[in-house]
Amino acid sequence: MSTQITSSYGGRRHSRGKAHAGSARWFRRYRWLVITGWLAILMVVVWVLFMRSEPLPVPSGAASRVATLASASADAGLLPPVRLPADDAVHDKLTEWWYYSGHLQTDSGEKYSFHLASFLRRGTLTHTVFHGSLLDHRTEKRYTEQARTAGNPSDGRRDGFNLTFGKWQLQGNGEKHLARMAGKDFSLDLQLDDRNAPVLHQAPGTPVAGLLDFAAAGKSYYTSRPRMTAHGTLTVEGQRKAVRGEVWFDHQWGDFEAANLRWNWFALQLTDGADIMIFELFDRQGKPVQRMGTYARNGTVTALGDADIALGSTASWMSPESGVRYPLDWTVAIPSQGLQLQVDPVIRASEFDSRTTTLNVYWEGAVKVSGSHNGGGFMELSGYEPVKEPAKEPASAKRKK
Repeated sequence: MSTQITSSYGGRRHSRGKAHAGSARWFRRYRWLVITGWLAILMVVVWVLFMRSEPLPVPSGAASRVATLASASADAGLLPPVRLPADDAVHDKLTEWWYYSGHLQTDSGEKYSFHLASFLRRGTLTHTVFHGSLLDHRTEKRYTEQARTAGNPSDGRRDGFNLTFGKWQLQGNGEKHLARMAGKDFSLDLQLDDRNAPVLHQAPGTPVAGLLDFAAAGKSYYTSRPRMTAHGTLTVEGQRKAVRGEVWFDHQWGDFEAANLRWNWFALQLTDGADIMIFELFDRQGKPVQRMGTYARNGTVTALGDADIALGSTASWMSPESGVRYPLDWTVAIPSQGLQLQVDPVIRASEFDSRTTTLNVYWEGAVKVSGSHNGGGFMELSGYEPVKEPAKEPASAKRKK
């Protein structure tokens, strides 16, 4: 009995040894295919969980219920009004961003412009993105940087916001703000102050100041501080410089899908003290969704509707990197305020390529204002698709003609 048991056990051991030897030889022969396959699977998982910025599909029934409830709440006056500085803080909403764009200069007159933004997205998973650019107006050299992190990098304060990640920081509490970023060959560190009341953007006839209706894309709260005074330091190519200037700050939040929209956005600061915001929205097929704006001067805020604004573009610029054609050289007319403006970019090549963080590209840059009034500002063009080149005719077809 013991011999049979031992013989049987030894036989199984010998068989298992052959199997292990065969498996080892197979693995040695195909190990790179196995490793490559597992790496590919790991990259897909990481992309879906942490890198993918496109909104995850929402069941059509759920989306329609959200839209219906939001519309009913607005009609019933149930959507709360904006309360600042509490509403400067992070919200439990699908989409939210904080945005600085401004013009700076040194004591010697060197001119720069920049934009610095943080986008917070809540979905199946939460992630935060930082974008920044800096333009040297003399050399026309443009510096850009971007970063992305899982989660919400806020410190949780309720009377403002403080978003910090690596070399990025956006902090605001009422009229006092900080804005910091750093990238390859540049850094910016600003302190900002606002002596004016914030602007709550509102389309004519809407019941809640600061709340915009984006139709099927959802609703967004939108507030601005259009003319914050800024001072701080700028480092470019190793040279540290003191800078000062005026900065436009935006904050938007709500259960809306920015990816479903295309827009042209203008933030104009006129030399007579007027601040103008114009938002022109389309769906991704080009159908108009909303055109509205705000004219603010001397503490008085005037809501502008579609009939109050005339916009037109007389030229375009195509990005050689993305193939997107952007409309430039705009005319902006607001007859009720006696405005007939020409809005031109400081440089045409102002595309921000954020395909590594948000999978999209957009035009973001400083503009010059002339015409009936002078000034400066910023413009953003987002949601445009690459130009589709016409199909080339086969050479054989050409020969037959």
